[in-house]
Amino acid sequence: MFSSSLYKYLLVFVLLIGVNIKAQNDTIRLKNNNVLFGEIKSLSTGILTMETSYSDKDFKIEFNKVVELNISRKCIINLTDSRRFYGHIKSESPGNFTIYFEDGTSEQFQMNEMIALIEVNENFWKRFKFGLDLGYNFTKANNNAQFTVSSYFNFVGEKWLIKGNINLLNSKQDSVENVKRIDAMLEAIRILSKKWYMLGDVSFLSNTEQALKGRVTPSLGLGRFIKTTNKLYFGVTIGATYNIENYDDVSLNKTSSEAFLGSIFNMFDFKDFDLNTSVKFYTGLSEKGRVRTDYDITIKYDLPWDFYIKTEFTINYDNQPAVSGTELDYIFTSGFGYKFD
Repeated sequence: MFSSSLYKYLLVFVLLIGVNIKAQNDTIRLKNNNVLFGEIKSLSTGILTMETSYSDKDFKIEFNKVVELNISRKCIINLTDSRRFYGHIKSESPGNFTIYFEDGTSEQFQMNEMIALIEVNENFWKRFKFGLDLGYNFTKANNNAQFTVSSYFNFVGEKWLIKGNINLLNSKQDSVENVKRIDAMLEAIRILSKKWYMLGDVSFLSNTEQALKGRVTPSLGLGRFIKTTNKLYFGVTIGATYNIENYDDVSLNKTSSEAFLGSIFNMFDFKDFDLNTSVKFYTGLSEKGRVRTDYDITIKYDLPWDFYIKTEFTINYDNQPAVSGTELDYIFTSGFGYKFD
């Protein structure tokens, strides 16, 4: 018979196990039969992100190595062929998973049909995510100093996706005019059906290259998911926008309306190669003959031992700029990095 003190120790041990299991109630099983316990955060571009209590950093797991997953919270699940669902996920056999919907029904799918997943926190304010990056470079030659700020936030709901970002660049150098650039965006997406969505956004651009003090551009449009698989994503948007432009020369300040056509194309998990690109074409409605284009592309190649090479290119074109000869402004960056997973 157990002594009373030993019984108390066993009771405490069982309670601690119960608390730990409650705190880590998501599980995944890999092809090698390893099982991980924690909280699944998201699935995007072939990578599953999981937070655990026994690691100070989130785990990044290649989703094609996952054979089972069980998630306690409700999730937004994107499947191939632009299918989108909301509910709980549980695997009842390797290579498959079942979505349990709010109305009590369920449906089973194959694991390779899932292309994206986001957990939706029951707490409204915990659905917001934020990030901030700061950078500073200084070169003694010509006293060249460059300061950069990059920040983002996003919100995920059952039918709403809201995201925003801001990027600032300030560069100073002896005998050269200061270079300043600010671009920011706030975007809201309302899902209408498995293929269609409404899009509303407000963007801001300021750069010294085009003598542009500030351009505020609210837009409203309609988008469609054209192709969504576990390897690529392609979508298009169409709509109208209104420009409020202020220049260094106040006599050039103006407002105008435009129609736009946009496209997004992402490739990921193609033998360590990722490509993300988007483009928007604007044609003047109130200004005859005016054409603008905003384009960006990011190319990333994963190297052995978690190293990678990354290149980014952003371009802004306006065939009717405020200053002659400065129709084009662009930024090109490239680098060598290491992933801390």
